[in-house]
Amino acid sequence: MVTNQISNRQSLIQIFKAASSDIISSLSGDTFSFALSLMLLHTTHSAISFGLEAVIYPIVGLLFVVPISNLVDRHDHKSLILISKAITLAALAGYSWVVFRVSDRLLVSMMIVAIFGINDKVVGTTYTASVHELVNDTHLKPLATIEQAASSAVQLGSPLLAALLYAGIGFRGILVLELAGQAVVWGIAMTMHFYPLPKGPTMGNTTSQLAAFKVGLTYIHDHAVLWFIVQLSVWINLLFSAINVGLSYMMVQVLKLGNVRLGWVSSSFALGMLVGSLMLLKLANFRNLIQAILRLVCGFGLSYLGIGSLLGAKLGANTITLGLMVLGIVTGVFLAWINTPMGVYMQSTVPTQVMGRVSGTLTTLGALAMPLGTLLYSWLFQHVAGSLLFLVTGALLIGLAGYFGHRPYPVTSVQPSKPIS
Repeated sequence: MVTNQISNRQSLIQIFKAASSDIISSLSGDTFSFALSLMLLHTTHSAISFGLEAVIYPIVGLLFVVPISNLVDRHDHKSLILISKAITLAALAGYSWVVFRVSDRLLVSMMIVAIFGINDKVVGTTYTASVHELVNDTHLKPLATIEQAASSAVQLGSPLLAALLYAGIGFRGILVLELAGQAVVWGIAMTMHFYPLPKGPTMGNTTSQLAAFKVGLTYIHDHAVLWFIVQLSVWINLLFSAINVGLSYMMVQVLKLGNVRLGWVSSSFALGMLVGSLMLLKLANFRNLIQAILRLVCGFGLSYLGIGSLLGAKLGANTITLGLMVLGIVTGVFLAWINTPMGVYMQSTVPTQVMGRVSGTLTTLGALAMPLGTLLYSWLFQHVAGSLLFLVTGALLIGLAGYFGHRPYPVTSVQPSKPIS
């Protein structure tokens, strides 16, 4: 793989900027999404207001995965990020002016969510493809773990912050905050230094969009470990819908535990991912990546078995809530330990010239798996006992680990990394 000589000091500066950008972008974006949903709910009185992003983002990802992935692999990464962020800012400013002047707020809101979805896809794919232009190989793992920790921390605090801000300053005030947040993120991106990589051999240098994109698909299929990561990611995203859909349904509708207890349990998953990400900074790298991930998937499946057993037991409300919180933290830790090493491996091995197509394929398939899983489990929880569904899903995860474990893979590990000092 083509690498660049970036010093440790330069890498640490880039990590600080990337984490700051992630926190500001996530906080302002989550607050805006929450406020937008509430505004539309009060305006349209339709439940679709809380599902706009869940519906539009996967559709956008599927429709634009080919041109965006090819665009990223062919053009300057910093320029793409800055242009996409500038378009987002301009669209948000236009939306802020229009939304209170039209009668059909749902339509213009769908348009802004679609524009956000396209630009988020461009920025996310471009950023993944440009990591080697930002930090050296030693800091790939610290960058991934710190960003995961920042994202988890935001998930812990953003729902409460969004609710307080919406009650205090309303949708108009939150629009101003989102504009300010996006402007700050654009400014941080402007200051980030993208160290140019030596020119490597081109991969799929063709004018045909589909032919160029197929190069990325072929690369994934021809590399056993990468193909394993893609398949496993899709399955995890699909089966995690059991928690997204099932816990809310079981706790509120079946067990009548209330929204407050659900909020505590939901936050425990983000807390677990935060703890798991911080632990990864100190843990040694996995010597055999595939074996380690498969063991973690088994642990992930066992946590589902624990949730199913707890939901089926006749225990008090506080006992069930505390037990689910503990299992939520454990599940979050397993998720962080599974996701981060897979991401680091991809960054360590996939050539920059094809990274856009590889990462674009992976994120799009994962995004499509989640709504499919939501539809599937929404139907299942209406017709099958919830505790049994969690038990079956846990057994399925353990079975998947066994299936993948019996297939031949090369012994691989991520590049060694040093702790940040």
